[in-house]
Amino acid sequence: MAPRVLPVLAALALLSASASATAGVQAPPSPHASSSGSADLAPMPATQPIQGNPPDLTQPASVPAWQPPPPDVAAPSVPATAGPAPATMAPKPAEPQGRPKRGPLWTEGKPLIGGGSKVGAYIAPTFKLTGFGRSPGLMLGADFAVIVNERFMFGAAGTALATPLPAQRSDDRTFNMRTQYAGVTLAVALLQVRFFSLQIGALIGGGRVCLNDERLDRCVNRAAMFVAEPELGLSFALTRVLRLVLSGGYRFAVAQPWSGPSDRLLSGLTGTLGLRLGKF
Repeated sequence: MAPRVLPVLAALALLSASASATAGVQAPPSPHASSSGSADLAPMPATQPIQGNPPDLTQPASVPAWQPPPPDVAAPSVPATAGPAPATMAPKPAEPQGRPKRGPLWTEGKPLIGGGSKVGAYIAPTFKLTGFGRSPGLMLGADFAVIVNERFMFGAAGTALATPLPAQRSDDRTFNMRTQYAGVTLAVALLQVRFFSLQIGALIGGGRVCLNDERLDRCVNRAAMFVAEPELGLSFALTRVLRLVLSGGYRFAVAQPWSGPSDRLLSGLTGTLGLRLGKF
């Protein structure tokens, strides 16, 4: 039995020697043990954590770069440098479209009759009651005008005394006076309310006046005269093509020197009735 025990003891001794060698390699050196007079190594310092944000270079050097500035300390303002504005700057807001642009002080102006103007016309018989001195008379005439934008009227008119009126000459002889005159007319509508219109206008022209001898059937005295007749009128729209006009004014007459009635007797109040037919 001795030969079997010897190999077992040899194997156990070999395992024990191998275990002792391994333990001697892995065990840390003892603090009391020293090899060739060398000192012990110092422990390594702890590694600082890595910050996710970049350091703030505006802080003073005493403050660590990784530490954010306190909330009550505002960042220093950076002075603006002269130069062109960056491309990312917002553009200057444009001026509102409703503000009119200033033009030159003196301009050519706009024509009264333009491309979008509304133009009409009318013709009208007129009946005028007037007085020459103390004698009332009836004058018949006609009126024609062009209407621009239903507001401005430019035309011509004429009228004549329908019934002769008695008038004295400078030698106290009595004759029948006849007169007629015509001229250009200008009028403008001051107020327009539905079918009603208030207008102001004037006739500027001239004519003639004569003293007629009924026995000879001819003018024994005649004279030319200047006439200006302003008037204020009311227009009423009866239909789309018919207007009724009532107006009143005064006739200023200036005759050349003659032996008939004076300028004061040739002038007088007027009242006119007209029926305008046309396109308004």
